[in-house]
Amino acid sequence: MSIMNLDIGAKREQALGSLIKQKKLTAQSYNKRVRSTSFKVDDLVWKVRLSMGHKDHFYGKLTPQWEGPFRVIKVYSGNSYGLQDMSGNITRTNINGKFIKAYHPTIWEKYAQNIQKSFPEF
Repeated sequence: MSIMNLDIGAKREQALGSLIKQKKLTAQSYNKRVRSTSFKVDDLVWKVRLSMGHKDHFYGKLTPQWEGPFRVIKVYSGNSYGLQDMSGNITRTNINGKFIKAYHPTIWEKYAQNIQKSFPEF
């Protein structure tokens, strides 16, 4: 009886070892494709419009899906952020990091900044 118990225990250990190895390989293949994003305080971000399926009658299918820019004012645990719009109004709720993305100014905004630097009287 004890010989059979030893054999079963060894098989269980072998099965557990292969299960752990399988989980590690699965985690590695998943983590290869995941893009982690994290933002710091004072970063500029776009925020998704939370009525994602809603289409404005004026724009139709060209309704913008992102709004902003917003400034990150506080970083919470669990990939959550507190945002503030550019006029200084703080948003009511914190937003999950999967609903924001990094803000990059458009070429026209860069062009306007260069014009302002060149001609400060305007």
